[in-house]
Amino acid sequence: MLSLSCVTALDPIDEVCSRTRNPSLCSGTLRSDPRSATATITRLGYLAIDLAFSHAATTTNKINTLLGRAKDPGLKNSLRYCQVEYVSYAKLACRKAFIFLNQRDYSGSNTQGFELSEVGSICERKLVAGPSYLRQLTIDNWKTELFGDIIVVVSALLKNG
Repeated sequence: MLSLSCVTALDPIDEVCSRTRNPSLCSGTLRSDPRSATATITRLGYLAIDLAFSHAATTTNKINTLLGRAKDPGLKNSLRYCQVEYVSYAKLACRKAFIFLNQRDYSGSNTQGFELSEVGSICERKLVAGPSYLRQLTIDNWKTELFGDIIVVVSALLKNG
């Protein structure tokens, strides 16, 4: 009797996204970029960093617009806090994650992914705790957390080989 066994490798996007906090948002976000179609785990890391950097720039512009329209001093304070988080920390975490991933320093890229994820989380907490909750940034903050998650997962997968 002949026995055939077939081992199928997980699609890299499924492999990464299944380990994030929001697999469906992760999969949809990565698959929406044509570069993901043939991406390896490593390439998904670079793609996530690139998308995260662009997302941080777009979110910063959105924060600036909302800040210009805000009347409530407490809301302005919360938005300024988020502005600093995105301008100073999100973009820096992306740059550092790229360098670490390029150097195959997966512990370093993992840390930067965590830092990026924290930007979204911290900004959202600041807005929720503020005097006027601003829902316009909630999805943006979730996506920032997601990109950080992706970088953390990719780093762990590459580190554990």
